[in-house]
Amino acid sequence: MNFIDLNEQHNKIRTKKELIEMLKIYKGILNKSMISYLTSLINLEFSVIRDYIEDNERIALSELEIYKNAAIYNICKRTINIVKQKDLKLSINNYNDGSGFLTIYGLIGKKSIQLFDFNYREGPIGFETTIPRGYKTMNIGEISLYQTLENEELRNVELLKIMGKLEKLYDQKNPYTSRQEVCGGPNSIWDFERFKKIQEYERRFNQLDSKKGLDDDDKKEIEMTKIVYDALLEDYGLTNESFSEEKQSLTLLSREYSTELQKKLVKKMPNIKIENNIKYI
Repeated sequence: MNFIDLNEQHNKIRTKKELIEMLKIYKGILNKSMISYLTSLINLEFSVIRDYIEDNERIALSELEIYKNAAIYNICKRTINIVKQKDLKLSINNYNDGSGFLTIYGLIGKKSIQLFDFNYREGPIGFETTIPRGYKTMNIGEISLYQTLENEELRNVELLKIMGKLEKLYDQKNPYTSRQEVCGGPNSIWDFERFKKIQEYERRFNQLDSKKGLDDDDKKEIEMTKIVYDALLEDYGLTNESFSEEKQSLTLLSREYSTELQKKLVKKMPNIKIENNIKYI
């Protein structure tokens, strides 16, 4: 069996010319309305996210390589065209280098603000692995949108929550014996873990407590994320109400450091997932 590396041509985006040539193969297979729909995606006439076809039609089209390639091309090209029309300082990664990611940051001085992410990678992330040549999943990818919003009430809730955790940590007594023990024993490990938690919560408390209103960078971040978020939501034909909370099984660590100042909402479509990441400041 032949294998290819995930980082080679597997995540490359097809060009418009290649997609038009590929579409010709399907003209004797698909009906005229589907050919017209795919042609419009390739010509970037509208976003693939818009509900111009039914979910069952999306699922059927997902069996075809042309739909997946046209959808990825459509998302990447339309997103870049939209954000470039805005008067913003941006950093856009070389998304067609085979990495399988399109990431867009806004630049505020030396600070980078994440505005958009599209993960269309075919295989798993973080593994040096190979997959059979020609293997393709039906999955198109995951889109991540970002908002930064002001919410003083949630900041105060988070402060009280951190204060409560710190009070408990300060009062905790080491349950292990204090007699002399080898380095790295349960007594010293417990002390070390408690110390790390106290440090982290004190850092977060001081960061929040010292914040007296929004500074200029905060205001620019809120404005920048709003401009991009609103433009993409309009392009997709979605609203804030299109998203809902997704139940997640939190690990012990993520539950320990969970925060009221971040929220993740989702919109699921056949083979496409859109995340709405909200940060409150």
